[in-house]
Formats: sequence, structure tokens, C-alpha cells
Amino acid sequence: MKFVTKIKKMKLIVTILLLTFSFGCKSQNNPEKVETEKTTELKPPFKNQGEQEKYWAQEFFKEEYKKKHYSKFVGEIEKSENKIKFGKVQYVELFDTNSDYNLIFEKGLFYPDILSAISLRIGNLEELEFLSKNPKVKRFWFWLYQPNMANPQVYLFELTNEKANEKTDWKSFIKNAELTFVKNGWIII
Repeated sequence: MKFVTKIKKMKLIVTILLLTFSFGCKSQNNPEKVETEKTTELKPPFKNQGEQEKYWAQEFFKEEYKKKHYSKFVGEIEKSENKIKFGKVQYVELFDTNSDYNLIFEKGLFYPDILSAISLRIGNLEELEFLSKNPKVKRFWFWLYQPNMANPQVYLFELTNEKANEKTDWKSFIKNAELTFVKNGWIII
């Protein structure tokens, strides 16, 4: 089943690449502002690449999701402007990310050991609000830049706070949250 799904994904990627190269490029001098609506279910055709990637995330959670409870980091956590150090050796470097999301790392919810690493370079961390209507669950994706790899990998993860409701603010959500899912999705080309 997973093999067939991967073949379908590869066919879709090849089709997108062929379509991309068969049409002329549009000048970036006057870029159009594209607004996307929040939808419950994304389906092709897509208006832009962003919608396509969100569709992949939606399908990824449908096919790959298995809830698991990860423990928080136990030990000293030091933070600087864009780097969070876990203990004496591990660290996460963040860039192109909303600084509010640093709390995920500062509270020890996500740390390098979760991905069996010593250090992580993470960019473009973003909440995927359209993937959860439940106020107890927040889903995200980020780009992981690894040494000796030209392109970053997309990772998807989920935080759950059983005490949260519609009125729970971000800091309160993080205070009682736990990491309940993380998995690598695809490579950015």
C-alpha cells in the first residue's frame, strides 16, 4: 500500500515538474498577491505551489499519522537569539521562523535527540492551522537543513494540550503541551 502511494506521489511530482517547465515563467517585477482561503479539505487542482504543499501535508497526516507521546527534555536549556542549547552538547538553530515558536524548543517539547541528532538547523517553522479544528491539537511543519545535503527535508509534527480550549493563548497552550507526532515528509526541490 505504501509502495503504491509513493508511486502515485512520484507521478504527481513528475507531472508538476513537466507542467512547470512546459509553461513560460512569469516576470517577478509585479508579483500578484495570492490569498488562500482556509479550507477543511484541500483537493486538486491547485492555484499555486503553496496549496500543493499544504495538500501533501494534509494527505501525509491522513496516511502516516500515529499518535505517540514523546517526553520533554530533562536538563538545562539555554537560549540565545536564534539558538537553543540542550545540556552541554545538543542545540537547535532557528531561522526564518516566528519567534513565538521558539517556546516549543525553550520548553523542551522538541529537541535534537527526538530526531537522533546532536544539532538541528530549522527554518520556515509554520503552524498548519487548516489541519486541526480541535483547539487541543496544533500541527506544524518545518524545513530541516542537514550537513552534506543540498536540499532541506520537510518535517511535520503535532503538539497536543488536553487542557486547551478555544480561549487558550499560545503561551498557555505550550505550558501544558506535549509532542504527540513527528515524522519526515519529503525533500524540498
